[in-house]
Amino acid sequence: MFKRVFFNSIFLVLALSGAVSLMAQDPVKYEPPTIQQEGGWNLVLVPDPQAYTRYSRNQGIYDLMTTWIAENAKQLNVKAVVCVGDLVESNNLQEGDGKFANQTGTEMWECTSRAFGRLDGVCPYVLCTGNHDYGPAIYPDGDHYGTRSASNRETQFNDFFPVDRNPANSDVLYDVFENAYGVKTLENAAYQIEGTDGQRILIIALEFAPRDEALAWAKDVLERPENAEAFGILVTHSYMKPYTRGCERDPKENYGLNKEGGNAGEAIWEKLVYPTANIRMVLCGHHSTADNMDGCTGFRVDTNEAGKRTSQLLCDMQAMGGGWEGNGGDGWLQLLEFSKDMKTVKVRTFSPLFAISPTTREHAWWRGERQEFEFNIE
Repeated sequence: MFKRVFFNSIFLVLALSGAVSLMAQDPVKYEPPTIQQEGGWNLVLVPDPQAYTRYSRNQGIYDLMTTWIAENAKQLNVKAVVCVGDLVESNNLQEGDGKFANQTGTEMWECTSRAFGRLDGVCPYVLCTGNHDYGPAIYPDGDHYGTRSASNRETQFNDFFPVDRNPANSDVLYDVFENAYGVKTLENAAYQIEGTDGQRILIIALEFAPRDEALAWAKDVLERPENAEAFGILVTHSYMKPYTRGCERDPKENYGLNKEGGNAGEAIWEKLVYPTANIRMVLCGHHSTADNMDGCTGFRVDTNEAGKRTSQLLCDMQAMGGGWEGNGGDGWLQLLEFSKDMKTVKVRTFSPLFAISPTTREHAWWRGERQEFEFNIE
């Protein structure tokens, strides 16, 4: 079954919906990903995978992406894989409820579980939950896919990604906080990894529309004495908008969880990021635009209360490759390569999907100046 789905997905992408992305940039000679800086190491950023889970035809692309990461983790010195949320299209969609999906909510969770299962025992992965990972879903007529998500904090996340699932996380999982029901899950979790020269890096994953209690926990973790010199990276789903919308932090969200006190991007900045001296980077997703890479990515830098640069990066490719009802994102990933001295990061945007075939691999790198760039973090 997997082989049939996988090859159907590949054929569809290369023959039809992928054509939009292929025509959007000039071809260049293909070079496989390598370390660009001596002693460098990578975080691999997986954009919102929800649309890969929605249709069985798209699921093979998701498997291909994580398989590629597993096969290249060692040579690219991948310290961790980070997913910015919306692990599924719908938390609990029932059969027959939605005309814009042919998978139930549980089948979608099984898909994302299978994809990340290819990394179990290979390298750590950090997952944060998005709005689509919570609550019931209703698909009203006339909406492009119509999910009304995040009406409550019910989720199957912990059923498929329990704290002790990935053996590669056992050495890096630093702390876990309670979800809204008082259960310690990876919805709010802290991970510690080391840079090439032993630098301490703390990655904090927060639930969608994080509660004040979750923000306070994250701040406490980063301000513990042993973490005073740590480089903090916050991963949360909804935080800022893409280039086409000015990279503004979200001032407000209208989901049920936000109306019940869950914090949007600007509040996350004001309550957690700005006053916490060692949060030096924020990674997020949530916002995408049909077949417009500048509408799927964003970047901004602000100075925090301690006068340090805080780099904020958005990546959500779900509407690339045929728009909202397309193939789920053309397989695009972002490689964030940190220099050995932890002073610079090189960002590159790569698709294992296009790279798999000699006929399309000249399009495997997205060379836009906003998708391939370098920034300072010292």
